[in-house]
Amino acid sequence: MNRALSVLGYPSAIHGVLNRHTDALELAVAPSARLSRGCLLRGTIDLGPRTRLSRGCVLSGDVTVGRGTNLEPNCDLIGDVSLGNYCAIARDCIFQETNHKLDQPSLQIRLYDEVLDSGLEVTSNGAITVGNDVWIGARAVVLSGVTIGDGAVIGAGSIVTDDVEPYAVVAGVPAERIKWRFPDDIRERLLDLEWWEWDEDRIRANQPFFDRELDVPEDVPPPAGLEATAEGDSSSDQVPFSSV
Repeated sequence: MNRALSVLGYPSAIHGVLNRHTDALELAVAPSARLSRGCLLRGTIDLGPRTRLSRGCVLSGDVTVGRGTNLEPNCDLIGDVSLGNYCAIARDCIFQETNHKLDQPSLQIRLYDEVLDSGLEVTSNGAITVGNDVWIGARAVVLSGVTIGDGAVIGAGSIVTDDVEPYAVVAGVPAERIKWRFPDDIRERLLDLEWWEWDEDRIRANQPFFDRELDVPEDVPPPAGLEATAEGDSSSDQVPFSSV
């Protein structure tokens, strides 16, 4: 049945029926989420508003994809994996939370299931957690227990074995930090701002902020609820800011 659903693109009209009658699949899919045909879903899958899964993506386990996040073709999210809002995941990326045990005679789970009828437990170093506004390059691999901070960039072909700090740019095997996206004071202001939590009306209302390059801390508006400029300051260098 799952193969047929994959071919059909998991039409929204049958999500409720699947959740009531299928133990292997529980879907929470926002109406504005887009699933291409050829994706395969297993386990507990939560897709936020305006998420997009391109063809050939496999989501298996306890998987959450945040609002506005894009997965390009042939990405695998296996195990306990959470992606934040507005992430850009390039083609052929792998998020592998579960792993094979090494201390028994065989490594193959299917041997234990089908021949020995006993099962082989998987191992894990913990869930994979990806923050918001993260860009992960093509064919990158993120392994068990890794947390990737907001705004980080993972270079194509990297293997990420350790946590990545917010707004770090990492690359290599294993991945190491090669630079920061922004200086420390701009990073701090962006993390305080948390623009990825805004609704789309507010994002649109603050388009001047998103259209500019960030060179100095003043290029980043204050967090929600604060004035856009210091009292009495009418400098044209300040970013227009709306609290819509």
